[in-house]
Order: sequence, then structure tokens, then C-alpha cells
Amino acid sequence: MRVLIGGTLVNRAGTFVQPFLVLYLTIERGFSASQAGLVLAAAGFGGMFSQLLGGWSADHIGRRPTLVAGLVLSATALVCLGLARGTVAILVAAALEGLFGDVYRPASQALIADVLPPEQRPYAFALTFWAVNVGFSIAAVAAGFIAEHGYWILFAVDALTSLAYAVVVLVGIRRDPPRARHEGDGVAPGFGTALRDRTFMVLVGLTVVQAVAYFQCFLVLPLAVTGAGLGPSTYGIVAATNGIVIVALQPISARTTARFDPSRLLAWSLLLCGFGFWLMSFATTAIAFVLCTVVWTLGEIGTAGLLPAIVSDLAAPTARGRYLGLFGTAFGSAAFLAPLVGPPLYQAAGASWVWLLCFALFAVAALGTLALRPAVVRRRAENAPLALA
Repeated sequence: MRVLIGGTLVNRAGTFVQPFLVLYLTIERGFSASQAGLVLAAAGFGGMFSQLLGGWSADHIGRRPTLVAGLVLSATALVCLGLARGTVAILVAAALEGLFGDVYRPASQALIADVLPPEQRPYAFALTFWAVNVGFSIAAVAAGFIAEHGYWILFAVDALTSLAYAVVVLVGIRRDPPRARHEGDGVAPGFGTALRDRTFMVLVGLTVVQAVAYFQCFLVLPLAVTGAGLGPSTYGIVAATNGIVIVALQPISARTTARFDPSRLLAWSLLLCGFGFWLMSFATTAIAFVLCTVVWTLGEIGTAGLLPAIVSDLAAPTARGRYLGLFGTAFGSAAFLAPLVGPPLYQAAGASWVWLLCFALFAVAALGTLALRPAVVRRRAENAPLALA
């Protein structure tokens, strides 16, 4: 567990490319907002298959080798993206980075589910989320200033930290935990079982809806900040605010929110996220953007750890990697759809309409979560004896 958290912290401290890719494309490469959206959609298209590949590999090849291979391939794709010139080359490199960027994630989540009992998983996932944001807050501030001296440095450092995480895994995790074996006469559960699981698939769909809205903080927020006459370093500070608030409050929140009903907490948190995004319609200064970010970050904190924990509870032990991988396609699908929605709408109608749409999407996800609650509660109760067996 500590190895994964430490490696995640190292990797995320170098997450320079994702939050600044739209600025790299529009400033360094001269792309329009819509053209940059196409490149980000290409990355999202690759990302639709990334966690499927990682989930299958985690169940069939192993958690540890999937972690290492995914991180090395991601680093290679980052270098290719930084070196790519021309629209076609950049599109291909972005798709490859999307394909390999999250291969490691289902293996990491499955390892946590393998070694911890169900009641401890939400806290463990929340702690991992905390480590992600410790690193991201460091990266956002540093990258904002580094970008003003050369975007190529962002790609180089991002790739190196992915390789560093791979080394941490190789040294710190000697072998996989014993694999669960499927018992019974039927076919072992896998992707087909997950696809027929209505509760799970509705959860995936709701995650796509909320993630399309959330990803606008990487796509439209930097454009809105620079469009207000503020520089890339200001966006770095605004982005770092998200990580700093999470770093300060997540450890406290992870303990105190455990007493609340997960589905209701998730719904209220999503509504708070949407409200914070809508407030950015009125932001024109750095302080205003920072304050709005604090609001939607409080909502984000409320969601941390809940979704992967629910997925782990729904999945059979032999299919955790594939369930988590299929769940991860929600974020890949959203990463594909979000650039086709946010930047073109920003270019056509302005940021205010984007933030209003985000509020609506978060509200839809919140209402859907409440509607799904009875089924989630029932499945958790049904699977509890199996988890303890």
C-alpha cells in the first residue's frame, strides 16, 4: 500500500503535460481551441481502451507486470508526443499516450482491493487520491513557471517520473498477492459479466456524465484564465489550489465522511462540484478563479474513494481488474467526449455557457446516483458475506 502511494506521489509530482496540453497546443503549436480539442479527443479515444487493456492484463498477466509495463509505455508515448510535429503526428502521438497512459491504473486499484477488506477500501482509495493531489499541486505550480521557459521540459520531466514510479514498483513489490480462483461450474466472470451487470453499467454511465463536466477544468479553465488576460503561471496557481485544498482536507474528510451514506454523499458532492463550476461564470480575476476552485474542490473531496470502492464491492475477486478496467473506460470515454464539447462551445459562445452546461451535467449525475442507491445498497449487502469468506 505504501509503495503504491509513494509511487503515485512521485508520478503525479511530474504530471506536467495533462493540465498544460491545451496551452501547449494553442500557444506553442498555434492550434485553435477547436483544433486543440481534436487532439485532446484523440488522447481520449486512446484512453477509452487504456484501462480495458490494463484490467485484462492485471487479471491475466498480473498486477506487478502490468504496472511496470504501463508506466514504461506511458513514458515512451509522452516523449513521442513532445517530439511530434505536424497535425497528424501530434494526433497519433496523443492517441498513443491516451492508450498507454492509464494501463497501470486498474492494476494499482486491484492490488488495493486484493490486500484490504471491503470496509477499509474507501479510506485506502481516498488516501491514494490524496497522494495524487499532493503530487499534482506540486506539479501545477512548477509546470506553470516551467512552461514559460520551454514546454519541452514538461514532457521530459513527466516521462521521467513515470519511469521513476516503475522503478519504485520493481523494487518495492517483489511479487503479486495470491490470485483468487474462480469456484463453480460456470464460466469465470469477466468483461461479459460486467457488461450484463445493470447496476454497474448505470454507475459507469453516470461516471461518464460527471467526468465530461469535470474535465473542463483541464480544457476550458486554462482558456478562460488566459482569456481573462491572466498568464499560464496564474492558471498554474489556480490549478494548484485544487490540489492544495485536497491535501489539507482529504485526510480529515476520509475519516469523518465514513459515517455517511455513500450514495447520498456522492450526490450532494456532485451538486457542490457543479455549483463551483457555475460560479466560474462570474470570475475575471485570479482570486475569483481560486475561490471558485475551492468550492468545486470541496465537492470533489466528497466523491473521493467512493466510486472505486463501490466497483470493488460489485466485482467478483477474480474479475476485479476487468471491472475496474471497464469502469475506467468511463473516464476514457469522457476524455474523448469532453474536448468535443467544451472547447468548441467556449469558442462559439464563451466560458459562461460551458460552466452552465457543467452544472447541468453534474446535476444529472447526482440525480442518477440517488436513483441508483437502492440497487447499490442491495448489491453491497448481497456481496458482504462473499467478501468476508
